[in-house]
Amino acid sequence: MEITYQSGAPQKLWSASLLPVYLLWGEEERLKEEAVSALSQEAVSSEWRDFDYELLDMANCKVDQIISAVIQVPFGGLRRLVVVRGIELLREKGKQSDIDRLAGSVNSLPVSSCLVMIAGSQEEEGRRKTAVSPKLDTAVKNRGALVVFRAMNERSAAAWVEQRLRASGKSIQTDALEKLTNIAGRDLLTLENEIEKLTQYTGDRELITVRDVDVLTAENPDDVIFATLDAVTRRQIDKAMLLLGELHRNEPRPQAVAGKLLALLTRQFRLLWQAKTLSELRIRPSDVRSLPIEVAAELPSDGSIVQVAFKAGELFAIARNWSWEELRQAMELLILCDIANKGDVTGEAVQFGSDPVRNLQTLFLLITSI
Repeated sequence: MEITYQSGAPQKLWSASLLPVYLLWGEEERLKEEAVSALSQEAVSSEWRDFDYELLDMANCKVDQIISAVIQVPFGGLRRLVVVRGIELLREKGKQSDIDRLAGSVNSLPVSSCLVMIAGSQEEEGRRKTAVSPKLDTAVKNRGALVVFRAMNERSAAAWVEQRLRASGKSIQTDALEKLTNIAGRDLLTLENEIEKLTQYTGDRELITVRDVDVLTAENPDDVIFATLDAVTRRQIDKAMLLLGELHRNEPRPQAVAGKLLALLTRQFRLLWQAKTLSELRIRPSDVRSLPIEVAAELPSDGSIVQVAFKAGELFAIARNWSWEELRQAMELLILCDIANKGDVTGEAVQFGSDPVRNLQTLFLLITSI
């Protein structure tokens, strides 16, 4: 038989019972992995996996080894599963004798065997009419299933993303889903990576918004930087580390990331210092735009909270979670990290080294744990 694989419904591969042979081919590699995982769980129990499951690669094995492996009697379970990757190598010229022997073994597989062959996708995959060769394809269809993995279109890729998010207890806004698939494309490995980042970034929050997608797939790196500042000052270490990785991905020069980030973090903590000062003077966030003259005179001329009065409410709220001693320690760590990044790793900067990437990671861990 021939089956077109559908994500989320791997049981269709064995409907009534597990088949003795499967040949997986087509363009979507991530779904092949999903199918192999499902087949391995169905064919061999975890108790006997070390004995009755064998993974081979056509690049470094011969057809006789495949045949020998698959006809062995199961050690403890009902079936022996053999998975062979790289079977597309048999498409090469001069492999007809190998194809003949493999097709012959497929025709005589014992019921206790399950052979899964995986053809990796190649440039011409979408135009091919055979998975490997007419003879092997026919033998597989007669005894088992030729399974086709077609490339995702926009609709099916979006449905796959929603399915994966539901499995993680998440949902996503329609506009956010559209934006994600437009930016990341239809490659499932890429989408899976973006899903993992979004899941980590949103933490316990169920709904993924357009803003979340904007931050993690930002065309403008400044969006990521300001989200990083927010995560650090809110002591959200997992989110901060994730965003730091995004910053380094967008800007491959570690010193450039460190220089800009340290300057902005220092400015952010100075703003928190001012917010805490004003709060203790019984000044409300809404009054920051019109401070008493004597209070305004005490604020710095450069980097004053008055210049970002629209953020006063947020700054006041964050500042309430920092004591004066904690703010002092954070400011000190910022200075020591900057000193180390400039080459001085002696004296008080012993927590840091010469690597600016590791220094930023250390800084985040230290500040968020104050």
